[in-house]
Amino acid sequence: MRVRRVRERGFTLVEVMLAMAILAGVLTGLTLSVTRAVRVANHARLMTTATFLCRQKLVELEDKFIVEGFTDEAGVKEEHGEYKEDEFKRYAWSRTVERIHLPNVSDIQAAATKLIQDKQQIGGGAAGSAGGSPAGGSGANLGSNIGGMIGPVKEMLEQGIRRVTVRITWDEPGKGEQKVEVVTFYTDMRRVPAVPM
Repeated sequence: MRVRRVRERGFTLVEVMLAMAILAGVLTGLTLSVTRAVRVANHARLMTTATFLCRQKLVELEDKFIVEGFTDEAGVKEEHGEYKEDEFKRYAWSRTVERIHLPNVSDIQAAATKLIQDKQQIGGGAAGSAGGSPAGGSGANLGSNIGGMIGPVKEMLEQGIRRVTVRITWDEPGKGEQKVEVVTFYTDMRRVPAVPM
């Protein structure tokens, strides 16, 4: 009796190479996804740290304003520096304190007068159809009366308000220089001049 042997068959070289190519493609895609996720998580961590450092600089300045008030006489005061702590060495900070500048009194007065006249013209159209007539010269008179009050108010606002800008910058691999910037306004009523009654 003859025993017939069944020949066992394995994978061919082409099949093995095809499987390896598919595996390499999947692993490449997975590696890129993981790398991207790690980069996004790292960016979020750096942004969060920068936000906390920015808030810290604002709180330092706020505490100084509470104790000393506005000590600057110039229009702009700038400070900058770097962090010495190991965990924050990649960060640098800058802080700008500016005195606000409002438009001059004549521009504010002209804008107020125009606004009053425009309002009267809009209201005058409805009053004119009912037989009334708008008071043509009262807009200019009211605007000039407002002008007498604008000067002291403008001076008071410019003396008592400061615009503060805090920037935290850092270098991030693959993204270059990044920054977080916060702009806020502080008031100091001690700097407001007394308005005579």
